[in-house]
Amino acid sequence: VERLDAAGAAGEGARLVARAWVDPGFKARLLLDATAAAAELGIAAANNTAPTVLTVVENTPSAHNLIVCTLCSCYPRAILGMSPDWYNSCSSRAPLNE
Repeated sequence: VERLDAAGAAGEGARLVARAWVDPGFKARLLLDATAAAAELGIAAANNTAPTVLTVVENTPSAHNLIVCTLCSCYPRAILGMSPDWYNSCSSRAPLNE
């Protein structure tokens, strides 16, 4: 459990975004092949529990992307860290139709 809790603690996702903000070439490579771009910074985008394809999308003036993750086995904990406690709580889920 401690190993999983530590995954993502280094803020690797934030480091990817910050680099893309200041380096247009890196941003272009990140949008083209996020896994390879992450590797440039020594960040392993792969997940050891399931095959993972890291994809990066860009917001534009005409398109704002909303990513909804189900936190399945391909969730990239090394980049995003653990999900917040509220995400796993019953109160944050849609009610079941019975």
